[in-house]
Amino acid sequence: MYIDVGVYYAPRPVLRSDEFDGADAMRLMENWLIENHGFQPQYTVSEHNERNFWIMFNAGLYELCRKKYRAVGTFMSVYYKCKKGRKTETEVQEAEQAILETSYVEVD
Repeated sequence: MYIDVGVYYAPRPVLRSDEFDGADAMRLMENWLIENHGFQPQYTVSEHNERNFWIMFNAGLYELCRKKYRAVGTFMSVYYKCKKGRKTETEVQEAEQAILETSYVEVD
């Protein structure tokens, strides 16, 4: 069973005019999800680096499907879609090229 939970409203520290680090709170939530075998929806922004992001998801299966259905080079990786901050087009293309060069998948 999967449950998609949204948290809305201002956190208590913000309402009290205290300091609040939203990015740190998000990282803590992402770590909790990993520890509890949860998943972060892919329409959200991730605070994780790429290594930690793929701990949550099956990178091998994901890349296998991307290659099989010829999505590499056509659609950016879900990591870059969800990554906080912007990647340049060149950075995304270089990452896609590295994926294409590292393994081969037969396509039916």
